[in-house]
Amino acid sequence: MGQDPGGPGGVPADIAARLVRALDTSPSTAVALISEDLRTLWVSRSVTWVVGDDPATAMGEKALTRVHPDDVDRLLHGLAQAKATAPVDRPSLRVVEPLRFRVQRPDGGWLALESLVINLLDDPVVNGLVAIVRPVGGEVEGVARVVDLLVADAPLREVLAACAALVPEYLGSAAVVGVRQGHPVIGAPAGTPAERLGVDDRWWRGTLADGRARTTTDHAGFPDDLAARARDAGFRSTWVLPLCDVAADEVIGCLVVWVRIAAELNITNETGVRQAERLAALVIGEQRRHDALRHEALTDPLTRVANRSALQVRFDTSTDPLTVAMIDLDGFKLVNDTHGHEAGDAVLQVVAQRIVRAVRHDDLVARLGGDEFAIVFAAGTATEGMVRSMRRVVDSIRSPIQLGSLTVSVGASAGLATGRPPEVMQEADRALYEAKGTRRFDIQAPPHDLGR
Repeated sequence: MGQDPGGPGGVPADIAARLVRALDTSPSTAVALISEDLRTLWVSRSVTWVVGDDPATAMGEKALTRVHPDDVDRLLHGLAQAKATAPVDRPSLRVVEPLRFRVQRPDGGWLALESLVINLLDDPVVNGLVAIVRPVGGEVEGVARVVDLLVADAPLREVLAACAALVPEYLGSAAVVGVRQGHPVIGAPAGTPAERLGVDDRWWRGTLADGRARTTTDHAGFPDDLAARARDAGFRSTWVLPLCDVAADEVIGCLVVWVRIAAELNITNETGVRQAERLAALVIGEQRRHDALRHEALTDPLTRVANRSALQVRFDTSTDPLTVAMIDLDGFKLVNDTHGHEAGDAVLQVVAQRIVRAVRHDDLVARLGGDEFAIVFAAGTATEGMVRSMRRVVDSIRSPIQLGSLTVSVGASAGLATGRPPEVMQEADRALYEAKGTRRFDIQAPPHDLGR
């Protein structure tokens, strides 16, 4: 830009040309020269892959044309401060704090940018504001986007996709894999190569298993067909970084980055990656702690089956009729009175596990309190299946219970009904009352009504 070879500090023309070329081809930074009336006089070609703009179109256009409406006033204020900044005793005073704002990309999405503005309006050669612009990572304000999704209680997949979007696009395409309740949850920005590549668990299952990072060039160490698929998508390296919960000493996920250059992770390219890595680990860890707290809130502390709150959640989230069985133990009071409450508690624990083993995984077993239990059968269960399950439940409860050197026995009565909550509980309770003391279970509704 400056090219006075004779003056002190002047830049020879060939050096200036090299500098401009370097700025023109930067993979992560765009440079623009802006006039005092905020028109773009020149913009580096790198704006094509940094922002997605056509440099020819951008030149001559108002610099704020595609800035997010919510950011325009803030940006104008910042530019006014930059224009007002004049050198006093050192050139560094021309530079003010970086400005952050959002611009609309050609595809309609919003990209968060950070711009360092240098006031050179009083320089006779430059006569403008020099803006050095770089993405700050991710769509729509990066980290703030992740926080907004967390506050809105968005699905974990969406939050992880926002974390993955913190990896700069010029570097590559990223996905975050989080382990939740024993199952992987994959988050990647919609429409990106990572969304398509990340569904194949061969990229990340090894790191989840052994906790080792894999940051190889040319996709070394991955199956040939995976490597070929990544190369076809324009990527030359793959980095898989474990995400750990330090408190639990456990691998809770991983960050997978398909990289456009042949390079290992290093100090020159790790900033955006580390930011995504730290935030994703925090998100997954907090989600797992939230799940654990929720599980405790919905679990009976003595028997470890569901409690009344969990039963109510099932009722509140159901739009179809439910089939509910209510079970009451026969002879339990005698156990308590004869052998004490400690023995009674042990009996309840054994009975709860016998009920769980007698029904299917999708059926909800809950303790209502005292010696009362309930079963909510999964939708679509055939009448015959429910009848068989209840017979197994009653028979298993009747089997003798060994408590150390003590053997005790209890029986069970059960009532079964189909309907909508809360009426279904009343119907099941009525069926239980009719069955109580007969050592059998009663089906309140006729078989043809159980599926309605």
